[in-house]
Amino acid sequence: MPTDLAKAPATEARAIPRLSPGFDVRLALPGSKSIALRQLLIASLAPRPTRLVGIPRCDDVDAMLDAIGRLGGTVERDGDGALISPPPRTPRDVSLHLGMSGVSLRFLIARAGLNAGSTQIGGHPQLSRRPNADLLNALRHLGCQVSGGSDGFAPVTVRGPSHLGAETKLRTSVSSQFLSALLLSAPAFPQGLTIHLEDERASASYVALTTAEMARRGVEVLAPDEQTLVVPPAQYTGGDATIEGDASAATYHAALATLHGGTVTLTNLGESTVQGDYAFIGLCERLGATIRRESDQVRIHGAKSLRPLGNIDMSNMPDAAPTLMAIAPFLPTPTHITGLATLRIKECDRIAAGCTELRRAGVAVEEFEDAMTVHPPRDFRPTRFATYEDHRMAMAMSVLASRIGHCEIEDPDCVAKTYADYWHDFESYVA
Repeated sequence: MPTDLAKAPATEARAIPRLSPGFDVRLALPGSKSIALRQLLIASLAPRPTRLVGIPRCDDVDAMLDAIGRLGGTVERDGDGALISPPPRTPRDVSLHLGMSGVSLRFLIARAGLNAGSTQIGGHPQLSRRPNADLLNALRHLGCQVSGGSDGFAPVTVRGPSHLGAETKLRTSVSSQFLSALLLSAPAFPQGLTIHLEDERASASYVALTTAEMARRGVEVLAPDEQTLVVPPAQYTGGDATIEGDASAATYHAALATLHGGTVTLTNLGESTVQGDYAFIGLCERLGATIRRESDQVRIHGAKSLRPLGNIDMSNMPDAAPTLMAIAPFLPTPTHITGLATLRIKECDRIAAGCTELRRAGVAVEEFEDAMTVHPPRDFRPTRFATYEDHRMAMAMSVLASRIGHCEIEDPDCVAKTYADYWHDFESYVA
């Protein structure tokens, strides 16, 4: 199994205090990165301008906005809002640099099939470890010329054909982002697109989020059977769209409240969401937290004593898995976490990295190819946690460190990839 945990030398570290119980925090989450990136891609294809409100301040969104500009669109940003005018539909050669944004990489690879010119897509060296072969093969089947490294690693180059095909086949077990990418661009295909799935969908909740955001902009995805999805040719509507709070970001705050017996109210995320990671709130309830749910906000009051989870499948909320890794050592019995296969190919190998950092703190962990078992330790060791240039490792380790005390987090600024204000919000819990 992969164990390459190479990381850039840390230039700084952040001390994480042990939090005291009894805090009562009220905050607004950053806008959902997952929704923002989908809506930005849609805006780049809509026939008229789109105004988005609630755009998060993070590197991934900046990368997508920059790409829209390089494709020929215009972006007028004002605080957490932006007016996006779509690029013209004329062939042009373009080079896109996407930093570490793997989601933007996949979304723009699929969109590049619409460009009869050459689209070269690359970014930070970390991006070159994100496989894209299945998506590139689907584009080849549609008539595109594509090239990339082994297993489709970036940089990749895509040139759309003069006559784009209307049917393709796709493997999705590696990443649901391949399917979301094709679905989002499909309405702009001259004949629409029929996708024949060749295997089981990974992270189905993210595909559901994609189809929901497409429906918000007037495009329906049809499913004549479990292995086929059809998107007729259509135009996205322009106009206004509001982006709700980020459910993945919510997991860190829900975990802090649950672990410390405190209270947090998240004011811009509630039961009306279709984000898969919102299910983490229910997981906190299983652990003993008291939850007050409303349509547009949620309140988490921490557990008096934590309950065991036993076996837990995280396949439908993989981005929340590192947060669970940070809670698991404090549960009264071992926790076996499954459904982690896609974590091997995130910003880092989050299974191997998670196991390494838990062991650093004195926690016994068993590592498997797509799972891990976390055992409650007798004693914790204060330590300096590595983050592997991975925003979710940094935020998850801050949750773990907040209960151990006297710990540090290396490279804390890596959280800017998706949550630039995380440390400002974390300070709300410090007495």
